[in-house]
Amino acid sequence: MKPRYLACIAAVVPFGLIPVAADAGFYSGNELYDVCTAEKGDKGYVESAYQCLAYITGAVDAFNTTREAAKLKSCIPPDVTISQLKDVTVAYLRDNPETRNASASSQVYAATRKAWACPGAKPAAAATTKKKK
Repeated sequence: MKPRYLACIAAVVPFGLIPVAADAGFYSGNELYDVCTAEKGDKGYVESAYQCLAYITGAVDAFNTTREAAKLKSCIPPDVTISQLKDVTVAYLRDNPETRNASASSQVYAATRKAWACPGAKPAAAATTKKKK
C-alpha cells in the first residue's frame, strides 16, 4: 500500500472511535410527517412512501415484540393493514402538530394506541419531548 493512503486511513480512523451522544430517534414526528405526506409526482415520492411505510411498520413490529416479550398480546387487531397503520399515524401527526417535534416512534405509538387502545389500559399520552428538525 502507498504510504500516503495509509497516512489518510490513520488520520481518519480515530474519528470513528470518538463517542457521540445518541439521538432520541432516527426521525422526529415532523420528519415522518414530511415523508408520509409527500405528493405523488414529487421527485422523491417513491423513496418517501417506502420510508414512511417501513418506519411505521418497523415501529409497530418493535412495539409488538416488546409486548410479546412481556407475555402480552398486541392491541392492534390482526386484520389491520399497513395502509391503515399509515392512515392512523398520518392523521394523528396532522391533528397534533404541537407534538410532532417528539420522536417519530413515540408518535406512532400514540397514534396506534389512540386508534386501538389496549383493553384496560390508559390511553397513550401525547409525547412532548423536544427534538430538533
